[in-house]
This record gives sequence, C-alpha cells and structure tokens, in this order.
Amino acid sequence: MNIDKRLEELRSLMKDRKIDAYIVASSDPHQSEYLADHYKTREFISGFTGSAGTAVITLKEARLWTDSRYFLQAQKELATSEFELMKMGVEGYPTILEYLDQNIAEFGKIGFDGKCYSVTGYKELSENMGARILVSDLDYISQIWTDRPELPKDKAWIHDEKYCGLSLKDKLTILREKMSENDSDYTFIGAPEDICYLLNIRGNDVDFNPVILSYMLVSQDKAYLCIDEDKLEGSVRDYLEENDITIYSYDYIYTLLKNIPGKNRIYLDPARTNVAVYDSINSNVKISQGTNLTTYMKSIKTDTEIENIKKAYILDGVSLVKFFNWLEVGAKTGSLNELVASNKLHDLRAENESFIEDSFETIAGYKENAAIVHYAPSKTGSKTIRDEGLILVDSGGHYKEGTTDITRTIALGSLRENEKIDYTLVLKSFLSLFLAKFKNRTKGSRLDMIAKYPLWKAGKDFFHGTGHGVGFVLTVHEGPQAISERNEVEFVENMTTSIEPGLYIENSHGIRIENEAYVKKAFDNEFGHFLEFETLTYVPLDTRPIKSEMLSTEEIDWVNAYNRKCYELLSPYLEGHDLDYLKESCKEI
Repeated sequence: MNIDKRLEELRSLMKDRKIDAYIVASSDPHQSEYLADHYKTREFISGFTGSAGTAVITLKEARLWTDSRYFLQAQKELATSEFELMKMGVEGYPTILEYLDQNIAEFGKIGFDGKCYSVTGYKELSENMGARILVSDLDYISQIWTDRPELPKDKAWIHDEKYCGLSLKDKLTILREKMSENDSDYTFIGAPEDICYLLNIRGNDVDFNPVILSYMLVSQDKAYLCIDEDKLEGSVRDYLEENDITIYSYDYIYTLLKNIPGKNRIYLDPARTNVAVYDSINSNVKISQGTNLTTYMKSIKTDTEIENIKKAYILDGVSLVKFFNWLEVGAKTGSLNELVASNKLHDLRAENESFIEDSFETIAGYKENAAIVHYAPSKTGSKTIRDEGLILVDSGGHYKEGTTDITRTIALGSLRENEKIDYTLVLKSFLSLFLAKFKNRTKGSRLDMIAKYPLWKAGKDFFHGTGHGVGFVLTVHEGPQAISERNEVEFVENMTTSIEPGLYIENSHGIRIENEAYVKKAFDNEFGHFLEFETLTYVPLDTRPIKSEMLSTEEIDWVNAYNRKCYELLSPYLEGHDLDYLKESCKEI
C-alpha cells in the first residue's frame, strides 16, 4: 500500500467521527525517542524514516513537521507522496499549533491516539486550540496497518551491580528520599530507560536501546512493575521479588493508578506520561509534575560507572582504529561504499565479548552525504568511497561496561581549501569546551555559547545541539542536561555529555567531531567552585585537514597531548598494520 492509499483509508475513518485533523506523533506509550517497529506509526503514514517528526492529516492536506537535522532527508522521502514538508524553526513555516489554528474551524475536532501522546503535548494543544474539541481515543493507524510488526518478546536480563556501583535497594532508597523532599507519596515512572536504571535490568524491546517497555509505580513502602510477564525468566523474576518489587501485567498500571487512595500526592513527568495513563489516576489524588526523579539520579554517574565507561571507550577505540585503517586502505580500491563501511564497523565492535549492540544506527556520510546531519546508508544509493574528500562517521556501541558515542571526520585524500578551513573551525569549537573552566552549576545554554563562538566569529553556525547526556547501557541520548541554546539544566560533577559541534554545507561536505566527556572538579578559589570537562573518548583526531595557522598554541598542545594519550591507551591492544596506522595517526602537529 503506498502512502497516498494509506491517507485515503485514514481519511475515511476520520469522516466517520467527523475528525477534521488527525495528529500522528513520533511516539510510543512511553514517549521514547527510539521506537520499536510496532510503534513507528508516523513513519507508516508518511514514509519519512527520521527519528523526529509529527504528521498532521486533514481531509484535504497532509503535512510533516521535522527539525533541521532531517530537512534534506525528509525532502527526498516525501517527494513521491502528497505530504508537504514543514521546516521547524524556519521563518515562513507555521508551527503545528499555528497550522491547526489557521485550518481547523471553531468547534472542529482534532484527534490522536492518547496512549501515544504525552500529557505535555495535550496541555499545549488544549491551551491553544480554543473551542476546538480534542479527541484522544483514536488509534486509527492500527486499523489500517494490517501487517503491523508484533511487539518484541525478548527476555529481560540483570545488569550486574559491579558495573554501576549501586544496588536496586540503594537506588530505591535514594528515590524515596527524593520523593520525601518533593512531598510525594507515590511516583509514576513511564520511561523504560529510567525503570531499567532503577532496577538494574536491561532488555531488547527497542533497537539500539537495551530497555524493556514497562511502567512503574513506587510508594514509600511498595514498588510495582507493570510489564509483559513473559519477558521475566525465573532468575530475573526471583531477583525482582527478592528486592520487594511486585510484578503485574503491562496494562495493570491503569488499575494501580485508579486505586491510589484519595488525598495522596503522586509525582510524574508530563513529558513521559501518556494521556491515557494520566486520565486513569484517581481524581482525588493530587498530581505534581516535573522531570522524573530517576532521570536526575541517572544523569550523575557514580565513580564506578565513570571507570567502566572509560573501559568501554578503550574497547571502542581499538575497534575504531582498526576500522579507519581498513577504510583508508579500501578507499584506494574503489570497492567500498557507505553501507559496507557501516556494516564493517558493527562487525569489528561485535568482536568484543562484552558488546551488546550498536547504540544507534551508524551515520557514515561521504562527501556531500555528510551534510545530511542524520544520514544513514541504505542498500540502494550508498555512495562509493574513494581516496579523496572527507567522510563523517558517527557511531557508538553498548557494552556491559558502558555506552559509547563518537564522531570522527576523516580525510581520505586531497581536500579543497574550504574543507580544511571548515574542519579547523569545527575543531576549534570542539576544543573550546575541553579548554574551558566554568563555574559549578553553569547552564547548558551558556556552555553552548562558548562552543559556538569560534564558528560565529567566522560567520558560520550549526543547528543541532552541541552536546547531550549519554546513558549508561541505556539510551544514547539522555537528559535532563544538554549543551544547547535552550537547555537551562545546571552542570555538576560526574554528569556526562557528548561534545559534538559540526558544520554542514549542502551538496558539498559535512564535518562533525565528537567526544564524550564527564564533568570534574577543576579548582576552588575565592570566587567559587570551578569545573572542567575530562574526555572519556580516545580515538585519534585526524590532523591532516587542520590548518595549523588557525589554531592557538594552547589548542595545538591539547591536540598533540590528546593524540599521544590515544597511542598510550590503545597501542597495547593493536599490532601489525593497525598499530602502524595508530602511530601515524598520532603524529604531532
């Protein structure tokens, strides 16, 4: 069934209940960033495969909103259907709310599936749609998606306490202390990664995310897990029950919430709670809202986690050195393309005994494809890689020791002058944060300005975040902290973040350089407590594209010291041509 046929069937259902607009968000019942195939409803109805976007279908039009990371991708994927791309944040394009306000008459009906729509999103609609009627019990996609994939049935497994340093009971104690501080009798957790963090379990319900789709309700003396019980084998069930976790079926969460005695207070995250769950809460229960308490807990890594993440990056670094050596040799033959390279990198990571899975789909963009920020190679159309120009490889892995996320842009041969200038500007942006000292509790928005200054000074910019928190064998993108222009979360010791500035020139080239780092103490003085970033990632920075005259002595010293450290840490695990390649890559500038 093509996209226009799907729209025809959807509109037929809309007419039955006089629905004027139907919203299909990129979401599941847990408002996850990455979705199990079963929940890729927006992709099904629109044909757009990017991870972020919202489709709005009226009886006459079909529109798709997405952000700048996906503009080029969306243009290509929507070209053969009636969907029109709406560029978020670009002047001249209305927001979803503006579009609905302009196109849906007063008292018109706007529908969506409340099980896959957040309380935050519903509140925004409700406050801006005036007298229009919101209908939240419409799962139309299930009615037309006849070959919809089944939900995964893989078993949960225990992530040993030795990797994180805190037991399930330790974490429950800390959570209950935070509940008391918030004057809450209960807390509802709808985010699978937070639940897996709290329980020290992992699973395989979502590609690239070792989590289990589930809900939790925690009180001061009880903890309830609502999950597909078939996913809990005897040892995992025994472990949970020994730690006083009461297990119910997945949908029993609605009964639990309905049965909370009146006058109690429940705390929940409206961005990670769906409308159907929210509506099931006993109306006499007082609701307080904010970011999940567990989200703040897991954002600050334990010393044990930090040490294990360092081990994961050694494993990862060795695999990447082998990969880039293989890539540069292969580029000279003309026998490689982007997809072959992506698969090879996966295979090299998988040689490690503690490897679990990739932490996201590898981005391997050669030349102009690297200008597509979230470009993913496909079976058809992958570009042949040759010994010239730049290739951008953004990839990562989940290991038992931790999660990795790294980007390197590599020169495969001769470069144009503008490519060298742009590469050096991105490198200066990258270095600005590793050279920075900043006050304790500096906000992510202020760190973003530090990173972007070298590019702004040259009249250039990029339009994605500079950095994001990284989960510990969970989701590769983790909040609440981020280095971005709108993030107001304060950075404190042991928070982790990516640092990944970029520059993208359409139809020419794309450059991004990324390390993961953690926040540590720099020094104390009469002006306060100062922090700095310490890198976790160790893979040589390619110095061949650098215009050294654009770097300061301090910047050159940092690059040289970093590459020396890469050689020191990785060389014991390499031999032969791979070791020779590492040595050459770590030469000083």
